[in-house]
Amino acid sequence: MTVEEIFSTLAAHMQEGLLVHQQLADIYSFLNLCGYKKCHEYHYYEESRNYRCLCNFYMEQYYKLIPPKDPKIKTKELIPSSWYKYEKKDVDANTKRTAVKEMMQEWVNWEKETKKLLETSYKDLYEQGEICAAMKIAYFLEDVSKELKHAQKKQIDLDSSGYDLPSIIKEQKSLHKEYKKKIRG
Repeated sequence: MTVEEIFSTLAAHMQEGLLVHQQLADIYSFLNLCGYKKCHEYHYYEESRNYRCLCNFYMEQYYKLIPPKDPKIKTKELIPSSWYKYEKKDVDANTKRTAVKEMMQEWVNWEKETKKLLETSYKDLYEQGEICAAMKIAYFLEDVSKELKHAQKKQIDLDSSGYDLPSIIKEQKSLHKEYKKKIRG
């Protein structure tokens, strides 16, 4: 791939990532899990900042706009269509537990996919002698590696507890406070 194609692919993927975190935040809000919601709002803001950083870098380094890869951003619909006819109070414990488990897997899968794309992009840029661009991608790679580690650790903890709802609900207040503070920072 050319440098332009690499950055176009990365920009499209980052835009898709914003939609993934937006949906995850909406799902957790609907499930009344305010800590998990705030966590994904935080990641939404961070990834929005990273997207702008990528665009600004490309403009300053190559003096061009990143061309759009596809006029339409395609992302998997994480919110089941049947949920739109219900209210928060209608969600039973089993649905909530299943949804948390599925959304944790979606999050981990997304971060793994993102890490792989960044690794490939880094390697391609490095092999083309675009060292400065590769170093910029390394910055994003380090960031996504940390997020993946966090997501996997959270998933392991939840798997170990059998997605115990009282434990999940108990941690929401402290998570909400933690991520609210991070967002302000």
